[in-house]
Amino acid sequence: MITFDNIDVTFDGFHALPGFNLTIKEGEFFTLLGPSGCGKSTALRTLAGFIQPAAGDVWIDGKRVTNLPSRRREIGMVFQNYALFPTMSVEDNIAFGLKVSGVARVESARRVAEIAAAVNLTTDQLAKGVAELSGGQQQRVAIARALVLRPKILLLDEPLSNLDAKLRHQLRIQLKELQEQFGITTVYVTHDQDEALTMSDRIAVMNHGRIEQVGTPAEVYNASATEFVCNFIGEVNRLTPGSLGALRSAGAALLDAEGESYVRIEKTRITVPGGHGPAAAAGVGGHGPAAAAGRAVLPGVVRSKQYHGVYSSYKVEAAGGLFKGIIQEHGHPGFGLGDAVEVAIDSSDVLQYAGAGL
Repeated sequence: MITFDNIDVTFDGFHALPGFNLTIKEGEFFTLLGPSGCGKSTALRTLAGFIQPAAGDVWIDGKRVTNLPSRRREIGMVFQNYALFPTMSVEDNIAFGLKVSGVARVESARRVAEIAAAVNLTTDQLAKGVAELSGGQQQRVAIARALVLRPKILLLDEPLSNLDAKLRHQLRIQLKELQEQFGITTVYVTHDQDEALTMSDRIAVMNHGRIEQVGTPAEVYNASATEFVCNFIGEVNRLTPGSLGALRSAGAALLDAEGESYVRIEKTRITVPGGHGPAAAAGVGGHGPAAAAGRAVLPGVVRSKQYHGVYSSYKVEAAGGLFKGIIQEHGHPGFGLGDAVEVAIDSSDVLQYAGAGL
């Protein structure tokens, strides 16, 4: 559906996208994820036709569109600040693109009413000025304005970043439902890992204008291809030489003693000595220290605890480092500061980089 073919974008000699290659499938919700300045918005705007690449080609449906004006690419775009017209009504904002395209007034009114209903905007809201709407409602107006033109592709550039956390969560669900309802190919830009993991069919993790990994949310999280991806997505514990040595002694000889090694915090099991207790009862901890070859069990001491409601997160000093783990609450008291515990790590959960021989 969409192909970036060896795209090179430069700004005053700076290579924002050096040799950028990517293919996005028809009908999928695809996310460009990465920190600020990594090139994700540049890639989106190149696809939209707002940026002309210095080299390479952009293809849509097998057609080369590199030099095609933005208005002829059949693309709808929602910006971070929505870019609505403050002096116009909601209805006129949605209808603006139809008016510019010369769509008849009767047909325009029908399509505006249809798309407004699809994004849960009422007749009363259509008559209001956009300044009278909440941030979430304005976001729906921006989406309606893009979708009313019936584009082949919908581009969303950090559309939820200006909203509060609760509203962002609600609108994530609505956005995904709308995308599935319309079956439209959607390219979404965000720096928010949680948004990317919960909404996407596939994700491209970007860093310094280059793609570090493309995969499903589960692939980029559980099988992070690079050390950058491992550290950028989710939370991890970096294994100390002592903990890595314990794993190798426990039968995980294939682990590279020189590699940078990590394990995600939810796979770091915290139990009372012997492998029983709150963590085990909560389904986080174990089956005992000798349950499997390749499992290291490290004696430790609880150094901090943070209560999150559904779960608590702990930092445990063990093997010369601090290990973070989480335990589901379920009403039990958990551990206290200074409690003696054990940290169990399975070699199968270890992610290794930089010369790891796996």
